[in-house]
This record gives sequence, C-alpha cells and structure tokens, in this order.
Amino acid sequence: MKERIKAFPSKQEESRLIRKMIESSPLWQDAETILAFYPLSSEPDIKDLLSDSRVLLPYIDKGRMHFSPSRNLKRSALGFMEPEHIEGEYGKALMLVPLLGFNGLYRLGRGGGYYDRYIAENRDRLTTAGVAFSVSFCPGLKAEEHDEKLDLIFSTEV
Repeated sequence: MKERIKAFPSKQEESRLIRKMIESSPLWQDAETILAFYPLSSEPDIKDLLSDSRVLLPYIDKGRMHFSPSRNLKRSALGFMEPEHIEGEYGKALMLVPLLGFNGLYRLGRGGGYYDRYIAENRDRLTTAGVAFSVSFCPGLKAEEHDEKLDLIFSTEV
C-alpha cells in the first residue's frame, strides 16, 4: 500500500477534495472536539483543518495514545509530528483516523495498534471517520479480531 500511495499522482487534488468533504460534513460542523492527526506524506493533507481551535492532536506516551491541544510540534520517535505532551480534556468527539488502506469500514494502519486500542477504550464518546486516498481502497483487506470498525470514511472512493 505504501508503494501504491507513493506512486499515486493525484494526492494534492484528492487532499483538497477530502478537506472539503470533511469541512462540509455536519459531523465536522457540529463537533465540540475533533481528534485529528498531522498527516504523513502517504496520508491526505489535512493540515489546513488543524488550525481549528476544537482540534486535539495525538501523541504517544508509554505505549498509549493521548490527545493534546498544543500546536508546538516535534518529530516523534515513531516518525510523525506530535504535539507537546499535554493531555486535552473532552467529552464527545469526532475522531479523524489516518488509513493506509481500507475495505468498507475497516482500516489498515501502520501496525502499532494505537488507534484500535484508543477507539476500543473510548468507543462510547467517539464518532470515528477514516481519512484516505481513493488508491487506498483495498477490497481484499481482511479485518482481524483486534481491528475496530470505523463509523465512516472520508475518501473520494466511497
């Protein structure tokens, strides 16, 4: 999947369309809190959405995912940009989840299980929305027992 995405020529245009889908969604518009992510080059570029004051960004501490309101970012040991380790408080939230691949409402992540564990532990207060390029659609992808089903996908494929 990483190679398919790397070779995909329409990343910039699809990122723009996906940002518009997200912004026009009632889920985005009505959310009190948005748990988002700072995109890697293999993920749709949603950086324009991150300036919204409702957005919290993820960080990993002691093997667990947390979310912070900070915009002071640094590269983590896992290679993604993460904020200062300041725990943000929230009630219900829209969670934007990065995907390498997806089939229906199941996702292929990067193998760490951080999102699946976080979703499982906080399911009752999250609406989960995957964010993916159309080239990430993978009909043969099989969900595993630990995989958490998402509520919807923001992609030009669906």
